[in-house]
Amino acid sequence: MKKLFSLVSVIGLAAIVSAQVNVADFESGTNTDWDPVVNSMDIRPNAYKTGINQSNYVLYTQRSVGSESWSGAILNNYPVTGYRYLHAYMYRNNANVPNLKVSDSNPQDMAPMNTIIANEWQDVVWDISDYETSGIEFIFFMADRTNITADAWMLIDEIQLSNDPDPRTTVVGVDTIQPQLLDEYTLVWNEDFTDDALDRTVWNVEVNGDGGGNNELQYYCEKGVALGVEPTTGKHCLVLTATKENYQGKGCTSGRVNTKNKMYYTFGRIDARIKFPNTANGLWPAFWQMGNNFDQVGWPRCGETDLIELGHQSAFSKGTQERYFNGAMHVGSAWNAVWSEANSVTWPYSVEDTFHIVTMIWTPTSIDMYMDKDAHPEYAAYFHANLEPNDNEDYNRQVVFGKPNFIIANLAVGGNFPGIYNVNSITALSDGPALMYIDWIRIYQRGDANQSFVCPSVSDEIEPENQMRIDDVQSDEIQSTKELRDGQIVIRRGGQEYTIMGNLIR
Repeated sequence: MKKLFSLVSVIGLAAIVSAQVNVADFESGTNTDWDPVVNSMDIRPNAYKTGINQSNYVLYTQRSVGSESWSGAILNNYPVTGYRYLHAYMYRNNANVPNLKVSDSNPQDMAPMNTIIANEWQDVVWDISDYETSGIEFIFFMADRTNITADAWMLIDEIQLSNDPDPRTTVVGVDTIQPQLLDEYTLVWNEDFTDDALDRTVWNVEVNGDGGGNNELQYYCEKGVALGVEPTTGKHCLVLTATKENYQGKGCTSGRVNTKNKMYYTFGRIDARIKFPNTANGLWPAFWQMGNNFDQVGWPRCGETDLIELGHQSAFSKGTQERYFNGAMHVGSAWNAVWSEANSVTWPYSVEDTFHIVTMIWTPTSIDMYMDKDAHPEYAAYFHANLEPNDNEDYNRQVVFGKPNFIIANLAVGGNFPGIYNVNSITALSDGPALMYIDWIRIYQRGDANQSFVCPSVSDEIEPENQMRIDDVQSDEIQSTKELRDGQIVIRRGGQEYTIMGNLIR
């Protein structure tokens, strides 16, 4: 769906253990799996959206004065092996330690590894390495085992099994860009994939097995592209699926979409919230763009900008593929005469398996790319390039990267980037299909004379004089009222009605 400014989830475990598995984040707001022990427990709205937890729903449990000390919340029948640590974001009304029990075979409960802080979200970590081989049977959090004189309660969120003992610091639950980070940008296009079907007036689904010019192994087809719900968060997403199967002479299928000749823009800020699959070994997910003059001049004359690519062979031997990615640019006169600029980074945390926001800020003089800029505004760009002029038209970055671009999302398999050319060596597909989820894509612009935005299905609705800036729309200081009408939030301000994205309602 385009707008112009316009269940506790428990993941089934694979036979092969991944670096971590998310047990529950409670974002559905409902409960079917957790049970109270002794005292009350429920899934409730997060009344403490502070620090590292900005999510909407959390698990609440308490222990009343005079009740049994093993009061808490339990997730039964959760047999799993292969993990040494259990993590849980917690907010407590006291600094006493919460306790954990994971097996009836050991009567002892466990205290966390880190010091507990009251009235603040923190990632609490337990050492469960004694059960790495024998396995845990359930997850039982106990609120407070001390002799309490006041009721003890705690909020629990983002439960994860991992082999990393370090407490997590990633901000969770932030799925929108904070207004103060947008400066004077105005949202001109938003794709949130909540419609019943992919909007073909905007999106092209690619069908081919040509290897993408990189000896890739997949056959891109319709079956690799769908709209669906990401099971952990319940988010409605574009889903690209890579499957090991024989199809049209290829050993696997996958999905790739683009907006060529349907939605394209010049300059601004683009953000995409994406959940990448485990890439090891052999998957090559990417979110990128190319010049919309591709049909006229071809590649690389049209210019290519890779906002993010994962799965490069350089990370496989180091075991850092879940944290290793790059941004890049390519331009040239022919396929074998290409100027490229790229930067690869090993990020402080994994960018696979959970949603992350990729950002590119594109101006007439530079391109900068960021990971999770909403949660970590202090992090520098992982890719920066100056768009300098050049006498050679084919290599003139200021000209080539100053033209309209369309966007592309794909989940490639094998090829030159991963350095794997046999589908049977793609270990990432050994246990079944791999899925890449895109929650939303947003394009913002500032109103500069040299920028442009074209999307025939919606562009005639853009009327800047009828728009508020995004920070005005979302500001608490604006005197406005809101109501829910036909499933949409309507804002009344100054005698006018606006959508939640700031577009005047006619």
